[in-house]
Amino acid sequence: MLQLFNKILVIAAHPDDEILGVGGTIPQLVKMGKQVDVLIFTDGSSTQYFDNDAILEDKFHEAKAANDILGSKVLPRADFPDMRLDTIAHVDKNIALGKIISGGEYDTVFVQDRTDINKDHNELFESTLVACRPYPGQKVRHLLSYYVNSSTEWGNLLKKEPFNPSVFIDISETIEDKLRAMAEYTTEIREYPHPRSIEALRNSAKYFGNLVGTEYAEPFFLVYSI
Repeated sequence: MLQLFNKILVIAAHPDDEILGVGGTIPQLVKMGKQVDVLIFTDGSSTQYFDNDAILEDKFHEAKAANDILGSKVLPRADFPDMRLDTIAHVDKNIALGKIISGGEYDTVFVQDRTDINKDHNELFESTLVACRPYPGQKVRHLLSYYVNSSTEWGNLLKKEPFNPSVFIDISETIEDKLRAMAEYTTEIREYPHPRSIEALRNSAKYFGNLVGTEYAEPFFLVYSI
């Protein structure tokens, strides 16, 4: 399926979401000669670390270092408020995303899944649906949502509609790239058995890989492919 993608945008509500969800797939796309850009939609820390500009900057230095390992480019951040996307008018998020997606002429977009328990992830998914809706002249041909450790698994337990992946990408050859990239997020990485620990990320990739007969995999829900 990766052969169908040419110019890819990975949308992340927060710094590290892109690695948690797509960190093994990104380097495969890059090695195939594809362009992969990453958009971090919020400021990443204004609610968790109120009035701490230093941590905010640290997170984006970490994002660049992590994505440098994978070969993806981090776009200028959108700076919407962290953990408060539900306080921003839906139309304002739609417009901001639409400008970036159409301006970049992306044919493929990845975004967090709607089943997540993180409200920012839900809001971003809904706005991405609007920005990527098929219409005459729409460049986006493939839209997929991804799984985020420490958020999606709780949605599976607590929501009526769990994450139900329909696409699995074998990342057996790139799992170490994903883990090295995540290790750059020192402000986000946690000790095992936290789901954002290196060992838990490996276990998660192994679980999804074993579902489809590979050593490691990343799961996605295919919203549409034209």
